[in-house]
Amino acid sequence: MGGHRGDQNIDPAHPDWTPLQLYVIQEHIEDFNDGLISRRQMLRKVTWITGSLAVTLAVLPTLGCSPAATTAPSATAAASNRVASPTAVATAAASPYALPPAARSGPDGVTVKADDPRITAGPVSPGSIKGADGAVLIGYLARPKAEGTYPAVLVVHENVGLTPHIQDVVRRVATAGFTGLSIDLLSRQGGAEKLGGTYSAELAKTTPDAMTADLKAALEFLKAHANVKADALAVTGFCFGGGTVWNLLVAGGDVKAAAPFYGPAPANIAGLATTKAAVSAVYAELDTRITSTAPQIEEQLKKTGRPYKTTVYPGVNHAFHNDTGERYVADQAQKAWQATIEWFKQYAT
Repeated sequence: MGGHRGDQNIDPAHPDWTPLQLYVIQEHIEDFNDGLISRRQMLRKVTWITGSLAVTLAVLPTLGCSPAATTAPSATAAASNRVASPTAVATAAASPYALPPAARSGPDGVTVKADDPRITAGPVSPGSIKGADGAVLIGYLARPKAEGTYPAVLVVHENVGLTPHIQDVVRRVATAGFTGLSIDLLSRQGGAEKLGGTYSAELAKTTPDAMTADLKAALEFLKAHANVKADALAVTGFCFGGGTVWNLLVAGGDVKAAAPFYGPAPANIAGLATTKAAVSAVYAELDTRITSTAPQIEEQLKKTGRPYKTTVYPGVNHAFHNDTGERYVADQAQKAWQATIEWFKQYAT
């Protein structure tokens, strides 16, 4: 999710909550504990899920939260997120495709503009992608400007939907020589544009199976697209989206390669042993609750007989790739993105 580190089992103290609801609640708590949102924002977001402020106040202490005061990020930490290291600048200059910016690009997070001359990009025509139930799915597509067929990458968004930042990631994919696509997993509810700040609360009401079904529909759309090599599909996702990538692999998603970024482990970890994808899993050293699951995941990936690797990027926390967020770290974000594109070029082309 745009956040992170949720447990995958229902908390026995809260048996009526689904794992996804608990995940989103814990995510908001950790954003508050890290000083990224205020006490008021955290209480509002959690109450959208619990349905009652009284319930929220009663359960927060059981989840490790004491919302008496907020802790602001230190000035040093904030500054370090915005200043590019020499390594980051050098990496960007050497790369043949768009990387996350060397310094934070501001609240819009735009690295590749929609009218970039290297690509063709824009919303998918309404009705072009439909779920198994016939629902119209909101999508955003980008491809290299030159006509032809390209390998494709499905990008799974964070827990705030198909935002301008995710659209930018899709365009970055296109600058690397792929057709890129992302769909909004709450299309039926109007997507990110309509839901705004209530997105994560609505997301907690759906199920992993429903989201996986929509991602499979997106893959079928890509297979049939005139600018896509149907047998050269890959998938990546961030935070909540990284966890959703794991679920897609467990469900047999037809991709040749995958790169989940700091995604929570799936409930059925053993199911990963059946994936046919080459997997590059990205983790953050300070994101301990997500990163601690890496050995379990690696144990299952070993059984697939397919190439795999897990990379723990040092000194960074969850969501370090997102240049619109406070945890963004330019040099590590660039390294992780470049490694991801190179993985896809090796195993999904």
